[in-house]
Amino acid sequence: MASTTNPVQTFIDPSFSVSEEDLKHFQEKGFLLLKSFFSKDLIRYIIDKIESELSSPTDKYQSGFNRVRYDLFEYDAAIKGLMEDRAFRDQIKKLTERQMIFTHALAFELNKGVSKGFPWHIGTQSFGFQRAEDFGCTIWTPLIPIDPKAQRGGMAYVPKNKVSGDFMYTHVDPASFACLEERIQNHEEIFIEEFMLLRDGPLNDPGMKKLLDYYAVEDTFELGDAILFDKYVIHRSVMLEDGPFDSRLSIAMRFADADSHYDLKRALDLEIPRKYWNYAGPTKFHLNVGNEDGQLLRNSPLFADSLQSRLLV
Repeated sequence: MASTTNPVQTFIDPSFSVSEEDLKHFQEKGFLLLKSFFSKDLIRYIIDKIESELSSPTDKYQSGFNRVRYDLFEYDAAIKGLMEDRAFRDQIKKLTERQMIFTHALAFELNKGVSKGFPWHIGTQSFGFQRAEDFGCTIWTPLIPIDPKAQRGGMAYVPKNKVSGDFMYTHVDPASFACLEERIQNHEEIFIEEFMLLRDGPLNDPGMKKLLDYYAVEDTFELGDAILFDKYVIHRSVMLEDGPFDSRLSIAMRFADADSHYDLKRALDLEIPRKYWNYAGPTKFHLNVGNEDGQLLRNSPLFADSLQSRLLV
């Protein structure tokens, strides 16, 4: 994270606080709505800056969005300032009860009445560099107000004490990638649609989808609100319906336990579309963040020059 003049003065809304009830909610359900979390100053900056950063999806897996961007704001002074902000660090430490590392940011755009976004899924791509049991979480922020009883366009998420996505990380994902790899080695012809079915099909099978839809939560967001959720929370995009906004931009910031271990096999599995179908792929972060299986994330060569800013201590 290169350092330049920081254009944002206040990052966290001074009124924000976390209660013991909030901590219990996050621990049990895996997500917590953070009301009035980011300052208006920071939100204005992101809205002004983000428009020029997004581009068309690089492959079919992201085609549910109008525009998308991984590894967003990598050298941005305002994001660096946020990560170094004492109030922000204190709140993330209190909520996660861990030392976390900011790994990367990404953004998505839905067009009204057209973009479906992602169906029910877990963060296979964004957390595909760490072991299944290692903790990771996301802070997701919409850049327009979200009203689930009107235009919608936010996200839906399932409390992990109802249905947790840990079985996807520990069993389904590894089995799916192993199946693809073995079939490729046996010279079988495989199409990208099969890859997408293996990744998202288990969570979007009619029976499972009915269960997830039943327990789904959609929250109301004002500008500055955010949702914190851990990587085991199953979630999906919600289409932006008829209403005053033509599109919905959102930004997601990913964090991982500083004592996470690099999972080389899981990272290499994510390369199947690039290797087999010659897709550009949305990011190479999962390859660049480690160079040795089992390596501690805090010792990543990718963070050698930026660890002081990224490590939330």
